[in-house]
Amino acid sequence: MDAAAAGAGGASNTITKALDDAQKAKVELERLNQESEIIIRKARVEADAIITSSRADAERLREEMRLKARTEAEGIVKNAERQIQLETSRALQQIRHEAADLGVAIASKLIQRNLTREDNEKLIEEALKQLQ
Repeated sequence: MDAAAAGAGGASNTITKALDDAQKAKVELERLNQESEIIIRKARVEADAIITSSRADAERLREEMRLKARTEAEGIVKNAERQIQLETSRALQQIRHEAADLGVAIASKLIQRNLTREDNEKLIEEALKQLQ
């Protein structure tokens, strides 16, 4: 083999090696691209799951807040109704008491006008007899 042939053979080996390296790099790049696609798909699935979970949590929280607000409002209404009933009962009791006092006062005045002294004494005697 002469030097020119050896030089040509060396260049051929270098080209072949460079082509092999390029092919290996291409295969490795395709593998990395596939892995990247898989990772991206998994990330999208996880992101979708997180978004779905977050929406469900937010809806659950909204519903809990709605129920709590409704319960508090119902409690306030019931308390107000109880207060109204108590005040109504007190007012009615006071009206009855005042009506009874007024009735006694009117009856007393009527009796004083219509009864003689003798009628009065007779009523007192009968009342005392009933007490004994």
